[in-house]
Amino acid sequence: MDLIKDLFFNLSLILLLMFIINLWSERYNKETARRFLTAFGLFLSVLVCLSFSTEVSGVMVDLRQIPIIIGGLYYGFGPFLTISSLLFRWLFYGFNPGSWPVLPIYGALAIFLWLAHPWFLKQNARKRLYVSLTSVTIMCAMIFINLLKLGHSLSELKVVLITTFTQYIGICMMSYLIEEMKKNEFFREQMVKAQKIELASHMSAAISHEVRNPLTAVKGFLQLASEDQSIQDPTRRYINTALTELDAAEDVIKSYLTFARPSIKTVEIFEVRDELIQVLNSLKPLANMNSVEIITEMTDCGYVVGDKNRFRQCFLNIMKNCIEAMPLGGNLRIHTYLMKNQIKIWVCDTGTGMTSDQLSRLGEPYYSTKGKKGTGLGLMVSFSIIRQLKGMIKINSEIGKGTEFLVTFPAFVD
Repeated sequence: MDLIKDLFFNLSLILLLMFIINLWSERYNKETARRFLTAFGLFLSVLVCLSFSTEVSGVMVDLRQIPIIIGGLYYGFGPFLTISSLLFRWLFYGFNPGSWPVLPIYGALAIFLWLAHPWFLKQNARKRLYVSLTSVTIMCAMIFINLLKLGHSLSELKVVLITTFTQYIGICMMSYLIEEMKKNEFFREQMVKAQKIELASHMSAAISHEVRNPLTAVKGFLQLASEDQSIQDPTRRYINTALTELDAAEDVIKSYLTFARPSIKTVEIFEVRDELIQVLNSLKPLANMNSVEIITEMTDCGYVVGDKNRFRQCFLNIMKNCIEAMPLGGNLRIHTYLMKNQIKIWVCDTGTGMTSDQLSRLGEPYYSTKGKKGTGLGLMVSFSIIRQLKGMIKINSEIGKGTEFLVTFPAFVD
């Protein structure tokens, strides 16, 4: 009973510490600061477990495997936490002959956590929980076998079972805490994005009413003035330049309005391959100027219902961004295929790539990875068009390796 009390007291301290650290890290926007705080919290959890170790029949029992496994699988700190736990374990309680067999066990755990971390994050929540529990089970089994080899009796299996059961509870509670924190963070980000989108919509409506109407009047009077045969050629050139700039201003306003319009007015059936070819033909001069080679593998993947002009605008923005992300040249690959009545359009570049923070903010109004050269409107408009065409977009990127866009549309079935 004393063992159970000690273990659950230890567990409560771990959970309280990690809860506080998670709340603290939410105050920071930088990923580096948040990871540092998380690593610090997990390191403190390991120290707490070692500080409250309980000796039973000559065996030191603690719950350090919980922060090690959770920190390794969820955050990639497995090797750091494993080595730290061994060093401080020997610092607190000394190094004895029974410590040697533990080294390969924890060494194997560190390697497993390091290799499994990227794969682990791609799994769903339930599978992540199963993997965490399985890791604890294997570790406890290996430690118990090691105890038997050192001459401990089978009667001590009870201690191992109690410790394992407590660690199961701890893993479940910490996994639940982390998953809920991730959900809350995701919902907050979506709420912020929705607020920004709503703000952009209101601004576009204001632009339409307050700016577009005066521009139309100015453009009309300039056109009338240009028809006057008495004006001189320099003045006519000035008027034509002004008209050109007004057309450019109207294009910018249309970009805002494209984002704000609730639905597509022009509905038609168009072939995806043909529209993409037109987009690529428009981008060839820009690609040649940036030494970008366009590689295509486009099949007759089917038809989409919607506005083909806005479809072209969507992929024009995406591919233009891809080309501009390769200032020193590279390859732009476009691949289309049909899968289960879903048209897949894969666009990939070999450019500079993006960080996870930049990737999470793509599509936000006025956010651009180009600095002062970008307006933050291109992808915002593209994302809006994809939603209006009932499509989905998935983006993967890695610094120095490039970015890939996977856009999916429902295929038209006659």
